[in-house]
Amino acid sequence: HVDPGLKTSPCRQHADRAIDNRTMTGFNAALFIILLATTEPWVASAARGPRAAARRGSKRSHALTQENLTMSEARPPKGLRQLGDMFSKEDKKEHFTGAMACQDTIRVNSTSSKQADCPDDCPYFAQDKTDDQYCTFRCVANAQQCVAMNPKTPIADLKMGICRSPVVESCREYYYDGTDTCKVCNRLYALGPDGKCYSQFKYVVYGLGAVFGVLTVFIVLWMLDLLLRPHCNDEVLEKALDFRSHQKLRTSKESGRNLWPLSTNLLSQAPAGAGMLLHFNFQFVVIWWGLIIALLWVVLATVYDHDMFILGTRSFGTPRSNCILVSWGYETQQRLMWTKVLFCQIVYVFTFIGSLLMSIRQLRLFQHFDYQNKTMKDFVLMCEGLPRISGAERVEEELKNCVTSATGASVVAVSVAWDHKDHQESIVKFLENDMVERDPHLRSAPVLDMSPPEMNPLRKKFFEFEQATLCGPAEEEEAPNDSQMRELCLQMCTGPAAFVVFESEDGRDLAFDRIKQTGGLEFRGCKLQFFEQDSEPDTVEWHNFGHSTPADKMRRLFIGFGAIGVALLFWSVVFYAPYAWSVMTFNYDNGQQPGAIYALSFSMVVVLGNQIMYETCARVSDFVGFRFTDTKAVCYMILFTVSCLYNVLVDMVTTYYIAEQVMEELGFRTYFGKKLSEIETFTEKFETYAMQRSLAENTYRYAFPATYLIPFLLEPLATIYVPLVLGRALVGTHPEVRGRDAEGWVASIPMDMGRYADVVLNMLLGVIILYFPGGWTHYLFFGLAASHVWIYVFDHGRLLRSVPAITVATMEVDWWAQAM
Repeated sequence: HVDPGLKTSPCRQHADRAIDNRTMTGFNAALFIILLATTEPWVASAARGPRAAARRGSKRSHALTQENLTMSEARPPKGLRQLGDMFSKEDKKEHFTGAMACQDTIRVNSTSSKQADCPDDCPYFAQDKTDDQYCTFRCVANAQQCVAMNPKTPIADLKMGICRSPVVESCREYYYDGTDTCKVCNRLYALGPDGKCYSQFKYVVYGLGAVFGVLTVFIVLWMLDLLLRPHCNDEVLEKALDFRSHQKLRTSKESGRNLWPLSTNLLSQAPAGAGMLLHFNFQFVVIWWGLIIALLWVVLATVYDHDMFILGTRSFGTPRSNCILVSWGYETQQRLMWTKVLFCQIVYVFTFIGSLLMSIRQLRLFQHFDYQNKTMKDFVLMCEGLPRISGAERVEEELKNCVTSATGASVVAVSVAWDHKDHQESIVKFLENDMVERDPHLRSAPVLDMSPPEMNPLRKKFFEFEQATLCGPAEEEEAPNDSQMRELCLQMCTGPAAFVVFESEDGRDLAFDRIKQTGGLEFRGCKLQFFEQDSEPDTVEWHNFGHSTPADKMRRLFIGFGAIGVALLFWSVVFYAPYAWSVMTFNYDNGQQPGAIYALSFSMVVVLGNQIMYETCARVSDFVGFRFTDTKAVCYMILFTVSCLYNVLVDMVTTYYIAEQVMEELGFRTYFGKKLSEIETFTEKFETYAMQRSLAENTYRYAFPATYLIPFLLEPLATIYVPLVLGRALVGTHPEVRGRDAEGWVASIPMDMGRYADVVLNMLLGVIILYFPGGWTHYLFFGLAASHVWIYVFDHGRLLRSVPAITVATMEVDWWAQAM
C-alpha cells in the first residue's frame, strides 16, 4: 500500500513513464519482445529505465541496508543464471536489520522488504491500531507495548519478530492475556482444560482409524501369505497365462502372429484400428500443446520481467508481510497486465489455428488408413426397419435372397440383431460351456483335496476365506442344455436391424446405390432403409439392438443423470466436506499455513472424486444401451468431463468462500485500503489480488499432481500389476480353480477410449489457470506435458503388451473430443 505522503523519485517517475509507454498489445508488443530478446544486455537494461541500469552497477551490501528495498533489487542480472529462478517461489534472501527506529510508525508498501527486522532494542513489529490508517507498523520493545499498539496481539514472539495474537487450532475467540489459550472453540470442538480445542468426534475418528488399521494389517498379511504360499496348480496356471498371452494384439497370420514390437510407432501404425491411431496422435498433440505454452511463458518472463515467474505464488504471512505482498502483487499485476493479455492472445491464436490443423490432419490420417486397408466394414450395409419375426422362421436366408434379387449383388450372409437382452446371461453361459466342452484344456476334472499339508493355522484360515469368498463355486443359474437353448432361440424375435455382408466392396456400393434410388427395400410389408457402416464387428453391442426407442434411451440417460448426481453428492459430503471443514477451521493468524498433510489430503480427495466419477459414468454409459462401443465411449467422455468439472466448480466455490472468510477475519484490505468485508460486488472482490492468489494456487493444486499425475501413476498398479499378481497366486494355490475360472482370474482388463475424457479434462484445467496471476502458468503446463508423456508411454506399453486385442474403427470419439 503506497503512502500518499511519500514523494516519488525521478527514477521512479521515469520508470512509470516507461511502463506506460510499454502498455501496447498485438504486433507492436510482439516486436518489442523480439527486440529485447535479440539486443545486447545493456540495451535491455536501458530500455527498462535509469533505475534498472543503475541497479546493474550497485553493490549488494549497500542494497541490503535499505528498508525501502524492492523485491528485485537483490536478484542477479537477467541472463542464464535467472532461468533457475522460474521454479523458485520462496524468497531466499537473509534477514537484516532495517533502518527503522524504535517507536517510529512506518507504512509499508510494495518497495518494503519482508526481510527487514526491527533493531535489537525493540525487536517486535507491532501493527499500529491507534489510528485509522492501514498497513502501519511500529518497532516495540515488549509485550506491554504490543498491547498498546493492538490489544489483540499481546504475545511478543522473538522468533517471528512480531507481536502476534494467540495461536490455537479451531478457536473462535481467544483470551488476550499473553498466552496461547482459547475462550470459545468452533462448532464440533470442545474446550480442554489446557485452553486448547479438541474435536468432539475424536473418539469416532480414533475408532475409524483403528478399524482401518486392522483392515490394512489383515490385507497386508493375507497378500504376503498368498504370495509366499507354494503352488500346487501350476499346469492350469500355465494354460491360463497362455490364454492371456493369446488375447493380446498380434501381427497378421502372414507375419507369424507375433506380438507387436514395443518399438512400433503408434503415431503412424494402427494395430488396433484407425480410431486408436487417432487416439495416440491426439495425445501427442496435447503434449506439445502444453510444452509450447509453458515455454512461451518462460521466454516472455525471461525476456521481459522475472516477476512473471513468481506473481501469485508467494505465500501469505504476518500482517506486515501481507501488506507488502498485496501492494506488490497489485502493482506488479497491473504493470504486467499487457504481457498477460498478449500471452493469452498468442495462446488463443496458437490453439485455434493448431486445433484446425490437427482436425484436418486427423481426418486425413483416418481417410488414408481407411483407403489403404480393407476391413469388414467395407463389405457391410446395415438395414433398419425389420418387423418382429419369430426365430422359428429362416429370416436371415429370406432377407439375403430379397437383397440379392433386388440389387443383383452377391450377398455372403445376413446377420440379424436378435432381441435377446433378457436372455443374454443364459446365452453367454451356454456358449462358455460349449467352448469348454470343445477345448480339452478347459474341461473340468475331479479335484481331490490337494491342500498343502504344511499349512499353519493362520494360512489355513486364509485358505478357507479364499475358498468361501473368491475361489469357491458361484451360486449361478444352471446353463440351459441343447434342447432348452434351441427352444429359447425359436422363441426370440428379431430386432429392428440386420447386417448384410457382401462378397466385394464394389458389390456393396452397387447394392447401396440401387436401394437408395428406389427409396428402400420392400420386405414383408416394411420399407427397409440401408446405411453404410463405420464400425467393425467387434465393436457391436449385440444385446442393445432390441426394440429400444430413442425415448427409452433418453429416459435411461436421465436416470443416469440422477445416479451421477447422487455420486457427486456422496463425494461432496463424505470426502470433500471434511477436508473443507478442516481448512476452514484452520488458524491462519500470524502467517500460519496448512501443512503438507493438508496438501496430501486434498490430492487424495481429488483422486477419489475422479475415480468415483469414472466408475459412475462408465456404468451409466453401459446402462443407456448404445449399439456400438464407440458411441458408448463418446457418452462416457462427455459425462465424465462434465462431472469432473462440477467437482472443480465445487472446489472453486468452496475455496472462494473460505478465502473470503479467512481474509476478512484477518483484516485484509485492497490496494487502496478498503476492507474486503466492505466490498459489495462479487466482481470487485474476485479481482482483488488476495482472492486471485488464493484461487490460482488452489487451481494449480487441483490440477497437479492430483488430477494430472497421481491417478496415472497408480493406474499400472491397479489395472495391471496387482490383478495379475493376485490372479497368479490364487490360481496357483487353489487346485479347484480350473478352466474358464482360471482364465478369468489372470485375464487382463480391457482397454477402452476413456482416456480421451482424461485428456480433455486436463486441458480444461490448464485453461482455467489463465484467469489468475501467471506465476503458476509454467508450473502447470510443464506438469501437463510431463504427465501426458507418462500417460502416452503407459498406454503404448499396455496396448502392445497387456490388454486384450481391441479394434477402434471410427473417429467418432476423436471428433467429439476435438469438439469439446
